[in-house]
Amino acid sequence: MSNTNSNTVPENLKKLEELYERLERDPNLEKAFLTDKAKFLQDHGFTEEEVNKLINDLQKSRLDELSSVLKDHGAKLN
Repeated sequence: MSNTNSNTVPENLKKLEELYERLERDPNLEKAFLTDKAKFLQDHGFTEEEVNKLINDLQKSRLDELSSVLKDHGAKLN
């Protein structure tokens, strides 16, 4: 996951990012995640639905930003 240090990033997304960064480095966390994702997320203060929404919202936001940049660039080329 990319770094989400912006002040506009929801606090729960920052916490999720921190959790996933720890998950990448800790084999015990990874095993717990792979064994039961829903329980793992619940044990760390999240629901699976909340995580899916956070990730989908982040992807949509980034796609919207990319689309805007591409439109601006296309306008400059024409």
